[in-house]
Amino acid sequence: MKQLIAAIPLVVLAACQTPTPGQAQTEDQCGASSRQSLVGTQETALNKSTLPKATRIIHPDSAVTMDYSAQRLNIHVGKDGKISRVTCG
Repeated sequence: MKQLIAAIPLVVLAACQTPTPGQAQTEDQCGASSRQSLVGTQETALNKSTLPKATRIIHPDSAVTMDYSAQRLNIHVGKDGKISRVTCG
């Protein structure tokens, strides 16, 4: 039992590792890296017709599912109405 309890922090830390630069490029299946220029622009200037079908626009305090989809583009909008992050998931 003590060995199990001692192993729990290691599992938690392993889940929190950030990807290396090489991993981030191969895992960019949704095209977020090519849309980083959107960060800082107003959401109203966003041309939604140019976005992939599987795109979520996430506003502050909005409920979103926690399931991960590498093909889904997430556009995070801050309280000021500007795009704050563009990620896959």
